[in-house]
Amino acid sequence: MDILQNDKPGARLQKGLTIEYVSYILLLLYIFTMPFVSAFAFTGTISLPLIFAVFLFILMAANIVKTGKLPSGFFGFDILIILCFLFLSIFSFLINGVGIAISFNHTVAYISTFLLFYIAIKFTLFLIPDKNLLLKRILQFISYTTLISALYGNVEFISSNAFGVNLNDFIPRPSIYSDPYTPVVLSLFYRSRGFAYESGVYTQMLEVFAPVTIYYIFFSGYCKWVKGVKIFLTITLFLSFIFAASSATFIAFPIAIFISCCLYIKKIFHFFTHRSCFYYLKIFIVLIITYIVNNYLSLYSSVLLSLTEKMNSYSMYDRQSRIDFFNSTFSRFSPLKKMIGQGPAATDIIGVDGWHVVVSLYYNVTFELGFIGLFLLVFLFGYISFYTLSIKSKIGFFLNIAVISGIIHYYVVHDFWVPWVWFIAVFSIFFKKKFDSGKKNLL
Repeated sequence: MDILQNDKPGARLQKGLTIEYVSYILLLLYIFTMPFVSAFAFTGTISLPLIFAVFLFILMAANIVKTGKLPSGFFGFDILIILCFLFLSIFSFLINGVGIAISFNHTVAYISTFLLFYIAIKFTLFLIPDKNLLLKRILQFISYTTLISALYGNVEFISSNAFGVNLNDFIPRPSIYSDPYTPVVLSLFYRSRGFAYESGVYTQMLEVFAPVTIYYIFFSGYCKWVKGVKIFLTITLFLSFIFAASSATFIAFPIAIFISCCLYIKKIFHFFTHRSCFYYLKIFIVLIITYIVNNYLSLYSSVLLSLTEKMNSYSMYDRQSRIDFFNSTFSRFSPLKKMIGQGPAATDIIGVDGWHVVVSLYYNVTFELGFIGLFLLVFLFGYISFYTLSIKSKIGFFLNIAVISGIIHYYVVHDFWVPWVWFIAVFSIFFKKKFDSGKKNLL
């Protein structure tokens, strides 16, 4: 880790009531509270990560006014894409949704999400001077909060299915999430949802943060826990995916791992060819234990049955009916509407209920902001993916899994207002620019 040390004058973070230090503390609090988008939230909109992001945005504005400049490396093509996307959102609202309250609310949601969860967070990452300390703390806090969420999700699953005790009854949530949430899988057990408001949202967080957590535990050099604890926590992460039983995750996450393995095949081969026989013996023991556990709990069969049930369920029929509605309605739009969309909260603008909305970010953006909006969104994801793919360090493999899985998962969810995908995106760009630019094997 010596290569990460930086003894240049001014590189250390000065403690005190400076904008940099306060931003650093708030950023760590933001990271730690990211999973709590439902649990301990004040309303369906106001959550702990949102509050910390607002303060970071205020400090960003104060720093810009004070210094009159942006941090080095902050402004990139992604910021330009986002500004164009937000301009399109406002323009489409002015054309289509003026006077409709819910359309205004959705426009504000677009603006606040990207300003708070992307731009303000990226600004803070590039503002804090001690990048080495910042990297270490980011990896630690992502890992801590992910492991806490996974542990809670596992205990939630066991208590609900084995003892009939729903831990969520003891976790304060906004009134809109207070109704009993008991989704049954295979008519056998209730799915866990962690601190999120729905199991699929919970597993998207795991998809994005679990790879970084595994990197921190085994490859970063920062984690000094004993091997037994590391193995236990890794099993906990694995089980958290199973207990949440999200069909989208069972598809998106393996695809992301496969793509990343293909991209890093040479480094993976080099890694395994330089391991000792004892290392392979440990892998063999883990595989034997996994085989025994699978035979006892039928985890593999449960995953396949969960996917089969999803494909044959009313949920798939409902999703297809929404897609059919999208296709038939969008095809009747004027050329202008096809380019800029029907406006934020498009279904309300055209007078139909929200049950016609396709639960997919890509379909939603196309319906609300047209082909231009979809192009900008795909362009943004492409830019993020390009930076992540170009990371040469070991962490690049894990960040690629996180980014690819998050992007794929957005095909079956439309919750763009949750923070984790945007955080891992700006973190990947930050790491590439500050730690991996033109270098090899930093970590």
